[in-house]
Amino acid sequence: MNVLLSRKDTIRLLILSELMVNPECNQRDIAKKLGLTPQAISEHFKEMVSEGFINVIHKGYYEVTEKGEEWMSRNLIELHLFSEELLKKIYSKTVVAIARGKIAEGDSVRYWFEDGYIFAEKNERGNGIALTSAEDGEDILIKPTGSFEPPGKGEIIIVKVPGVAEGGSRKVDLESFKELVKSRPTSTVVAIGIEALVTCRKIRVEPIFFGAKEVCIEAAHHGSGVIVACTEGMLNDLLRSLMEEGLEFEIKEFVSS
Repeated sequence: MNVLLSRKDTIRLLILSELMVNPECNQRDIAKKLGLTPQAISEHFKEMVSEGFINVIHKGYYEVTEKGEEWMSRNLIELHLFSEELLKKIYSKTVVAIARGKIAEGDSVRYWFEDGYIFAEKNERGNGIALTSAEDGEDILIKPTGSFEPPGKGEIIIVKVPGVAEGGSRKVDLESFKELVKSRPTSTVVAIGIEALVTCRKIRVEPIFFGAKEVCIEAAHHGSGVIVACTEGMLNDLLRSLMEEGLEFEIKEFVSS
């Protein structure tokens, strides 16, 4: 866990990660993102070049070497194992879940993550004990007694919507878009851009609009599926944010004939 104990190593990991995810970024971009002065970031880059972690490919631009990749991989694995164990400890205290069926206080229950939420049901071979009673659909407090898997990342599907100058919502195959939304009834629907908002409303779906990008990222990290209607001019910013968060996505384009 040296990478968390040393500020130097923490910054080094962040720099290498940024160069891997965004190879086109330069020293100034990284300094701005990490909140470092040009002088401070310059010192870090000089040390990393001299130690063989990165190579200069052009003034202000760098690439990660094999040595740098190996160092980053080793530390990321350590971080992953540490965070996984920490998550299990956090979730091992008490858990608030949504009841599936009637549950009485003291019942043995099985609880699990599904679509971004924690559910619980009565089960003699479960992994928890109900500390409160609940009717179907009510909130219930669970005391874990067995293993619990943290949530995986939620599915993100991006539907590209043309800008208004290219036809906007009028160029979207609304039936195909509607079928996509219907096929994923538990997914969160968000809209980025006015054209995307109007497209959603045309299929009688009121999406999350304000703070849509942040909602998308937060929901996906909690295991919830997300459908993002995104105006084409705002697509690059969304994709950059998702890649920075390590989230996978699929892009669909429904063009009306």
